[in-house]
Amino acid sequence: MDAPLYPPAQRFERPRRLPRPLTTQETAVSELKAVPEAWAIVLGEIPKVEGRIGNDMLKPHLGNFSFRSLVQFGVVRADELDRIDEKLQLLGNR
Repeated sequence: MDAPLYPPAQRFERPRRLPRPLTTQETAVSELKAVPEAWAIVLGEIPKVEGRIGNDMLKPHLGNFSFRSLVQFGVVRADELDRIDEKLQLLGNR
């Protein structure tokens, strides 16, 4: 049996992030870093966060991990993230 033939894609459009509220639960660390206002909030609450997430094993995964998913590994504390979420709400949809 021959494999089916699929026509080539006509026009590929890169997926884009739709505007939505930024949160430490739903937003990847790399997405928060891409929004200067949001990253300033993170740095304000966790000044040395770059040292915590900058190791070579974690860096490749920052597009997949949210800060809340890193609580279980001791990278950040939940009370810090609660304060960050309060401030991120003020930014609205991004």
